[in-house]
Order: sequence, then structure tokens, then C-alpha cells
Amino acid sequence: MHIILKNKKFLISIASLMLSQAFFYWFLKFFQPNPNYISLPIDQKIPLIPSFIYIYNTFYPFIFIAFYFLFQKDEKTYYKGIIAGIIGYLFCDIIYLCYPTIMPRTLIPNDINVITALVLKITYFIDTPAVNCFPSIHCLFCFQIIFSFLKAKTINIKTKGFIIIYSLLIILSTVLVKQHYFVDIIGAFLICIIANLIVDITKIYEKNKNKIEALS
Repeated sequence: MHIILKNKKFLISIASLMLSQAFFYWFLKFFQPNPNYISLPIDQKIPLIPSFIYIYNTFYPFIFIAFYFLFQKDEKTYYKGIIAGIIGYLFCDIIYLCYPTIMPRTLIPNDINVITALVLKITYFIDTPAVNCFPSIHCLFCFQIIFSFLKAKTINIKTKGFIIIYSLLIILSTVLVKQHYFVDIIGAFLICIIANLIVDITKIYEKNKNKIEALS
């Protein structure tokens, strides 16, 4: 209980980001009867590498841990990152509603490890139908982690390097396990830039700092 109270601001803010995103991602699936395919020629050249499914499935724990570490080291940068993340996924939700996309399921090879094949099948099953692909929320949040850690002045270079590399591995995994197209990554990157610009230009964190402090 003491740990929860001590980290109340973090838990409230990270829940606002992750739970609301998960709800809208699920809810919008009821309003997308005719999703589109947006595959590019490059997608045909990207192989399926089943082992990357393990990296892909570390997304939520990684985001939680990375944001918690940022919260401990640089609270201002953390909150600005959370706000940018919320703005970013709201942009994504608008796109999902106006231009829904779908990712066709690839055949799982018979010659791969049995456990890896099972993890792939479970992952695909949980995320079926595979709509709301463009832009990728996985990539959006990973790019936000990268942006936030690059901005943080109190985090050492080695830690930043590890977080950035692992974020890039998760981004890469989205196409290597055939959960996303290449353009889904590009879309997430552009929206992340726009969301962070909005946060910096509007000074939304600075204007609401007292309200955030009231959570403690």
C-alpha cells in the first residue's frame, strides 16, 4: 500500500495513457466494417522472423518500466511524454475511424520451434481481427519513449542507449512478426513528432502543472 501511495501520480497518469488507449482501440473495432489494405512493395521483401514475437510481446511491460524510470528521473519530461502520448493516440483513433486498415494474417511456418509457433498463434488470436493498423500504437509509444529519453537531461548515456535500442527492436518486431506494414511505422513516427510539437507549442504541461501536482 505504501508503494502505491508513493507512486500515485505515476499510476494515475500511466493508467490514463494505457487503459484509455486500449479501450478506444477495442471500441473502434465495432465501427470498421470495410477496412483497407495499404501494403507497399517493401512489405513483400520483409521476412517473417518468428523469434521476434518475444520482443513484440514485451511491449506493455517495457513501456510501463521505461516510463516509470523516466518518472523517477525527470518528472517534467515524463508528464510531457504522457500528454504527447495521449494526443498521439487520439490522432490515431481519428484515423482508425475515418480510414480503418487491416493486416492479413500470414501463415505460420511448420518448421519453427513449437513454443514460438504457439506464442505467435496466441498473439494473432488475441489481436483478431487485425484492424487499426495504421498508424501503429506500438510504434507510436516506442517513438515517444525515444523522444522523452532523448530530452531527459538527468539520465545517463548508457541508459538512454539501452532504452532507445530496445524501443527500436520493438518497432522492428512489428513488421518482422507481420503485425504491421512498413507505412504503419512511418505514420506513427510522424504523429509522434506532431504530438510533441503540440505539447511544446501550447505549453499544456506548464499550464496544468498545479493540477498534476494536486494528484499527490
